[in-house]
Amino acid sequence: MGKINLRVDDSNIVRRKIAMGTWNQPKDCQVYGLLEVDITDLFPKMKKFSEQVGRKINLNHVVGKALTICLQNRPELNGLIRGNRVYIRKNVKLCYLVNIPSPDGDVKKNNLSACGIDYAEELKISEFARVMEEKATAARNGHDKEIKQNMEAFKFIPWCLVKTYLNFASFLIYGLNLDLENWGVPKDPFGSVIITNIGSLGIDVAWAPLVPYARTPMVITICGAADKPWVHEGEIKVRKILPIACTFDHRFIDGAQMAKMTEDFKKCINEPEKYLFDG
Repeated sequence: MGKINLRVDDSNIVRRKIAMGTWNQPKDCQVYGLLEVDITDLFPKMKKFSEQVGRKINLNHVVGKALTICLQNRPELNGLIRGNRVYIRKNVKLCYLVNIPSPDGDVKKNNLSACGIDYAEELKISEFARVMEEKATAARNGHDKEIKQNMEAFKFIPWCLVKTYLNFASFLIYGLNLDLENWGVPKDPFGSVIITNIGSLGIDVAWAPLVPYARTPMVITICGAADKPWVHEGEIKVRKILPIACTFDHRFIDGAQMAKMTEDFKKCINEPEKYLFDG
């Protein structure tokens, strides 16, 4: 048999190195779900509210705020696994994955960063939008010292030691619950839930994998909104439908719990004035 024509992809060494150190083989505790919500009436309400508060509110903010309310209503879903025990968090922290474009526009050199929203339950949605915008801008411009310092460190870690480093850092941060900020490692970088918006990249539907060292039991993917035939008020109409994909750890969350959380999420989307638009 002939050789396969291969070459080493060195276009984005840091990102590839982290990915190879993250996953070894598929795990068996991941459950995948998909929720489709009608957001036809949500868009004009978002626009009106944005004008009222003087700050643009988008789907990232709406989904994040809705998830925060869901985790407040279902505190048993807001936690992590340490060893063989389940621990519940006192506060909600959201982690948004932020795409960082390459300065030269080469998509192969793009990087991915994490934007954490601490104490999300204490923030109104307009404050939520402000904090997220500030942190995402800092990450994209390279002004976030913690993220920049941590990413730079990966350039010097040998490939064979990346998995060991990631797992050891996870053990210190989550296993021993240590604060390593003075060592350039962000405190609780992945929070209660990881959120990524692939719809903004033009992808219709996809599920993101759980990240073993993140200890986050749930990853939410905001997919691409599209016009679809939908039963609305007893009639089939063309409506704007948003798919929300979810990957969760079955050791931490079961189907019945996720069903209740889904009900809460739908209420938030269908009645944003009541649940989301609090100023």
